[in-house]
Amino acid sequence: MSMIETKKAPRRKLSAPDVSLIIPTYNEKANIAPLVEAVRSALGDIPWEIIIVDDDSPDQTFAEVSRLARDEPRLRCLRRVGRRGLSSAVIEGALVANGSAIAVMDADFQHDERILKQMYEKLTSTGADIVVATRYADGGGIGEWDAT
Repeated sequence: MSMIETKKAPRRKLSAPDVSLIIPTYNEKANIAPLVEAVRSALGDIPWEIIIVDDDSPDQTFAEVSRLARDEPRLRCLRRVGRRGLSSAVIEGALVANGSAIAVMDADFQHDERILKQMYEKLTSTGADIVVATRYADGGGIGEWDAT
């Protein structure tokens, strides 16, 4: 009897995340892949996880997250069936988060993921309990929104 040697694909070692990004969703399927890539680029070498909290979207956002999570183990989904609401989604996401810092943002790119690293660095360097981004501070803006 001969033995067949197989090679396993190298496993990427995961460390506990420093940042848990909570993203409440409803019908955001098309935004998930670009958002994961944008967060990956924005946070760089900071260990992170994304927790999509999906309110049982008819477009099956949760299925898209599951598909993408096969290749991105830092991505997971909390699918809420029979429950809805932004505040409760954020709370439930925070309850399952593993990071030492929690960030919350929308999946529709209304929040600029490029400032996540800066916010995290401000949080850790100052010992602050909270860092809040605003469109109305110097350097912020409302983009193409109607200002009235």
